[in-house]
Amino acid sequence: MYKFIAIVCVVVALLALGALNERRLMRHYSQRACTGCLWRRRFPDASKTEIRNFLRVFLNAFGFAYRRRLCFAHDDRVMDIYRSLYTVHGSTDSMELEHMVIDLQEKYRVEILGSWREDITLGELFAQTRLPVA
Repeated sequence: MYKFIAIVCVVVALLALGALNERRLMRHYSQRACTGCLWRRRFPDASKTEIRNFLRVFLNAFGFAYRRRLCFAHDDRVMDIYRSLYTVHGSTDSMELEHMVIDLQEKYRVEILGSWREDITLGELFAQTRLPVA
């Protein structure tokens, strides 16, 4: 019985440490002031709703709370966000990138994979969603 309690305590402690480390790594994004004005400056002809709808796809794929939508700026690199998240989680990838690409392609009828680069930004993805459908 004591062995079981000790194992449970170790598991809980490791989960707590992981959560604290994740919070520290993601602090760069979560402690930002609202980036809405930056998005509007970069995309002056886009409505707030268009920007928020795009960010909702990104947030849903990564499992971030909707209230965090304007913590992410147009010049944030998707892979930097991904790496910040998985520095903690190691190799337990939940296929966030794949889900995001599929959801963007379905919602906006755009081809994302052909233009994917290691340094692609949220703003570049958003710009692709605004291109006329061919």
